[in-house]
Amino acid sequence: MNLIDRYILRAVMTPLLLALCIAGMLLLLEQMLRLFDFVLAEQGPVDVVWRMLANLLPHYLGLALPLGAFLGVLLAFRNLSMSSELDALSSSGASFGRMLRPIYLLMLLLMVFDFLLVSYIQPFARYEYRQIRFDVTSGALGIKIPAGEFVEISDRVTIRLGTINRETRNAEQIFLERKTTDGGTTTITARSGAISTTPDISTLLLNLEEGRTLIISPDGTQISRSEFDSFDIEVDLPAIGVFPERGGDEREATFGEILALLRSPNAEASPLYDDYRAGLHWRIIHPLTFLVMPILAIAMGVTGRRKASSLKPVIGIAILIVYHELLEEWATVVAANGELSPYISMWGIFAIFLAVSVFLYSGSIDQARAAKVAARGQKETVRLAGVSEAPGPNSVRGAAE
Repeated sequence: MNLIDRYILRAVMTPLLLALCIAGMLLLLEQMLRLFDFVLAEQGPVDVVWRMLANLLPHYLGLALPLGAFLGVLLAFRNLSMSSELDALSSSGASFGRMLRPIYLLMLLLMVFDFLLVSYIQPFARYEYRQIRFDVTSGALGIKIPAGEFVEISDRVTIRLGTINRETRNAEQIFLERKTTDGGTTTITARSGAISTTPDISTLLLNLEEGRTLIISPDGTQISRSEFDSFDIEVDLPAIGVFPERGGDEREATFGEILALLRSPNAEASPLYDDYRAGLHWRIIHPLTFLVMPILAIAMGVTGRRKASSLKPVIGIAILIVYHELLEEWATVVAANGELSPYISMWGIFAIFLAVSVFLYSGSIDQARAAKVAARGQKETVRLAGVSEAPGPNSVRGAAE
C-alpha cells in the first residue's frame, strides 16, 4: 500500500469507527432500559441484564456495521472534496477507480466479518438471548413471589409474603396454605422466615420462626392447632418448561445447517423449507451490500467546494435505510412465506439498489469532472491575460504599425 492508499484509509476509518461506536451505544442504551424494566418486573436477578445485552451485541452490530461503513466512506470523500484534496489527488493521476482500491480492500474484510457475524455468531447469540429470557419468565433463575400478594405456586399450595428483604431473602408475615390429596387443609402462619430453593428449582425451602399451624380434616370436623418457635417445611414446585432446541427458527440456524436442510432429500416437503431458503439468500445478500455501499457513498459524498450540498448525505442515508427495510421487512418476509421467489423479491431489491447506486455514482463523477474542467479553464484564461511589465511607447508604436 502506498501513501495514497494509507491516506484514504485513515480518512475513512475515523468516521467509520465513530459512527459504529455511536450507533451501537445508542441502540444498546435504549435496549438496556427495556431489559432492566423487564427483569425487575419479573423479579429476576439484575446481573442477567448484562448477559442479555452481551447476546444482543451481535444483532446490533449487524445493524450498525453497514451504516458505519457507509458513513465512513461518505464523510471521508465529502471532506476530501470540500478541502480540494480530491482535486489534488485527481491531478496527481489518481482516478476514482484508483482511490476506490483501498476502500474495497476494507469492504472485503468487512464483508467477510459480516458473513461470519450473520451466518454463525448471530444464530447462537439469538438462541442464548431467548433462553435467558425464558429462564427469567419461567422462574428457572429463582421462584418469584411478589410481596403482599397471594400466589399459587402449585395446584395445592398458596403462599403470601408480607415483606421481603432482597439481600437476605428473608420474609416477614408469612402465610402458607397446603391442601392434601384427600381434601384436608394445613394452614401455617409465621412472623418471619428464610426462603430458598434447591439447586434444580424443584423444591421451595422455608425455615419459619414464631408461628402457628392449623390442620383441618377433609370433612372439617377435626381441627388441630399448634405453635412453634422454628419449623422447616418443603414445598414441591411445578416442573419448569423445557426450552426448545435451536433450529426451529431460521434466525437461529447457521449457514451450514441451512444448507444441510435445503440439500436433504424431500427438503421441499419440510415446513421450514421456505423460511430457511429466505434465510440463506439473506445471509448472502447482506454481506454483498458492502460491495455496493462505497459506490453510493461516493456519489452522495462528492460535492462542489463552492456549492456544497447538505442534502446529498441525507438522501444517501435515506436510500440505505429504505433498501434495508424493504429487504428485511418485505422481501425476506414474502420469500419466507412462500408468496414470492427470493430471486424475484430479495435479489430484485438488491438489483434495484445496485442500479440506483451506479446511476448516482456516474452522475456524480461526471459532475465532478465537469466542475474540474471549468475551474481549469478559468485559471488558464486568467494566466493568459496577465502581463509581466508595463508596455512602453515603442511597443505601442510597433503594435500600431
